[in-house]
Amino acid sequence: MPYRQYDQNIVFLLPPSLDEWITKDHPVRVFSEILERIDIGGFRESKVEGRPAYHPRMMLKILLWGYASGIRSSRKIEAKLQTDVAFMWLAALEKPDFRTICLFRTANRALIEKVFAEVVLLARALGMGKLGLIALDGTKIQANAGVDSFKKVEDWREELQKAKEEVRRILSEAEATDREEDSIYGKEKQGEELPEGLKESVERVEKIEKILKEAERLGKQDDSRISSTDVEASFMHRKNGSIPAYNAQAAVTEDQLIIYAEVTTEPVDVNQLKPALQGIEEIAEGRLEKIVADAGYTGGENLELLETNGIDGYIPESGERNIGKIKGARPELFRKEDFRYDEEKNLYMCPAGQEMRPVANSTIKTKYSEKHITTYRTARGLCSTCGNNHKCTTNKKSGRAITRDGYEEYRQKMRKKLNTEEGKRIYGKRKILAEPVFGQMKIVEGLTQFLLRGTEKIRIEWKLGAVAHNLLKITRRIIEGKVLLANAPCT
Repeated sequence: MPYRQYDQNIVFLLPPSLDEWITKDHPVRVFSEILERIDIGGFRESKVEGRPAYHPRMMLKILLWGYASGIRSSRKIEAKLQTDVAFMWLAALEKPDFRTICLFRTANRALIEKVFAEVVLLARALGMGKLGLIALDGTKIQANAGVDSFKKVEDWREELQKAKEEVRRILSEAEATDREEDSIYGKEKQGEELPEGLKESVERVEKIEKILKEAERLGKQDDSRISSTDVEASFMHRKNGSIPAYNAQAAVTEDQLIIYAEVTTEPVDVNQLKPALQGIEEIAEGRLEKIVADAGYTGGENLELLETNGIDGYIPESGERNIGKIKGARPELFRKEDFRYDEEKNLYMCPAGQEMRPVANSTIKTKYSEKHITTYRTARGLCSTCGNNHKCTTNKKSGRAITRDGYEEYRQKMRKKLNTEEGKRIYGKRKILAEPVFGQMKIVEGLTQFLLRGTEKIRIEWKLGAVAHNLLKITRRIIEGKVLLANAPCT
């Protein structure tokens, strides 16, 4: 059987064309063309002296293609520039080293934010990313820190004292040794080395002092956990255990385009709705109509914010399976909804027609929220003599109590809306919008753990992941023929 010629030392008569290295239908061509339409003004300019800098558009392309391909390490991207045809084609055979790639990523945070917004606007020009319905959600992504690196602030203080005592011990032993040697060899002898172990102990003292200084800057309490590796990471709980992590937020359109991406060190989501609403309208340059979010975002202030801004929101008080169900351990008793509130008189009327007036005010504070509660009761003794008390309360002495925090009106409206068939249908879309996006970013991009450290750098990494996700979505739509890139403006 004849074989085709095989020669690894082949010499080309004419130089090959770089464009022939990639097939005409390869997704990287579309990916590259999209980024050609993005304004990159403001990125690091070429040096006036010395070797010119790499072109920022090329650097941006290889970095984002890396994220889109699940390759985020600058060293691995450098390796791909030597072996992977798609990377080599994007870079036009340029070969920046990993330090240059890493510096480009960390030194251009504001401009990466700009690229994120530019890609969203380009997608909207193509008919994607409409603001009809938005799903907001958060996911915990592991920080670049180990579980063992976490200790409570008070424990770090104890460690500091131990480290200082170790330094004092080493110095004391060294002084004793010096005195002994002086008596043997004379006082003119000079030692040229530090006492054994002193340098390491001093460095440990300095490191712990730096950790405690950062803890003070971040407002950490004595019982707060802080990592020696990434002091800004928080210890967060997930279904499969607790890990050092950041809370990554994303707002997603019905075509799964990310139009808002941010990270927070707070493990809960309740304070993330307001910045998300502001961020969505700033980036998408449009009016938000509907938003769905899970129970983590529930809170009186958030419900008031939605109504005040005329946004049709869908946020339950608990999980989706509990919507419309009677809350409480004793469903046979009167519900809170059975008590009528008189706003003008600031009192409740119980089902038996008795007035329940405010008897106490209290404040419930957590690390991330604060509630001001008013408690309402009937006059002393009325509940015990009421014929309906067996349907109302098990507390025969004090009777039934109703609490209110000033946002009850908004909660009632939200319960009523979510309990309709239309409300359940709209809220049901949440899990098919945001959650698959997180799955795609974690599986396709490999974004299960951040590589960088510190909130500012983590924001860059999460934003790059979001841009890569959006570029893949746009690329897929173009390849499928559902949108035409020719319709997008060139910036």
